[in-house]
Amino acid sequence: MILIVCIDEKNGMIFNNRRQSRDRILTNHIIEMTKDKTLWITEFSKDIFDVADNKHIMIDNYFYEKADKEDFCFVEDIDVNTLIDKVDKIIIYNWNRCYPADLYFNIPLNNWLVDSEKEFIGSSHKRITEKIYVRRNME
Repeated sequence: MILIVCIDEKNGMIFNNRRQSRDRILTNHIIEMTKDKTLWITEFSKDIFDVADNKHIMIDNYFYEKADKEDFCFVEDIDVNTLIDKVDKIIIYNWNRCYPADLYFNIPLNNWLVDSEKEFIGSSHKRITEKIYVRRNME
């Protein structure tokens, strides 16, 4: 699976069962990037995606049991380290701000390579950094 997460500068993902932030331009970017594949989200995330107009978005709190290797999985409210065995690529969007958090992105990235990195301006964030990581070949 291809994991998509949004984190702050301290790797925070969520605080007190609420997302730290949201950005309309980022959400549209994710929808466009995944339009030819399946994008899995949980019930928690459905209010930031227009699921009625995007038939490729699937809502399931247990998506990790159903997602195929090429499927995208947007995660806000799950300990991502529990998914690591199924993940082949990680797309991280960094808010470039610090927010309160009590759930953190906790996958050690020492076995991952940065495949690409870019910055863009969001609707509510002056700078969002996208880093795409691929699993390091350990042969």
